[in-house]
Amino acid sequence: MIIPGYQARFGDDVDVAALTVDGRPVVRKPGFWAEYWRQLLLPDEDDLLTEVWGDTGDDLGDYLGPHRWPVLTVDLRDGAQLAVVFRNLDYDAGVDFLVLPGGGRDAIEIAALDGHQTGPGLSWPELQGIAARQADPVRRAETLLLLAPAFGDEAADTPQAVALFAEAMRTLGATGDVEKVAAAAVSDEVDFWGHLRWQDGAPDCDYAPRNPDSVFALPEASRRLVTALLAP
Repeated sequence: MIIPGYQARFGDDVDVAALTVDGRPVVRKPGFWAEYWRQLLLPDEDDLLTEVWGDTGDDLGDYLGPHRWPVLTVDLRDGAQLAVVFRNLDYDAGVDFLVLPGGGRDAIEIAALDGHQTGPGLSWPELQGIAARQADPVRRAETLLLLAPAFGDEAADTPQAVALFAEAMRTLGATGDVEKVAAAAVSDEVDFWGHLRWQDGAPDCDYAPRNPDSVFALPEASRRLVTALLAP
């Protein structure tokens, strides 16, 4: 799979095109969503996640398999996509969230979840808008749950957000007290950066690529393009 500009991050030591594969079968595996959220969003809610989703594997890597990097894509506007790459490297594993502008232009990383995380990459209105534009209820639900670890916005702490997450979880087969899990997802119980204030399209976080004052700040042209493509 070719992701323009992504190979440059790894140099010649890693053949990214050979490793990246369609990740859609991964999300269909029983227990995937519980393990995905446990590792990347709610690490302290293991029992609750297992209760609503069922038994999980020992680690997210159980779902990915060896020697491959599953990639999941979500349609944006104007032919662009957002790609979630499970960077399945033994010495540098993580999950990268990339905006793919299309037209052969290089991928733009908006968040990465690993030992040196960057983000958040999405505001709550952006996450809602991206999910709402998907073609059917299942894809809308998958999009909401898939991109949840990349967002961090205090504006999500509302009953409406809890209801939206709960509905998505039930659509994908969760049972029981899904509202409790959904409430945790929009609270400051989440991992990595919590939920922050956004202003003028940027999160108040020193390691967010979309924050122009961050040490990881994207070039201005890239930030503007990302904002346009992710707009609700």
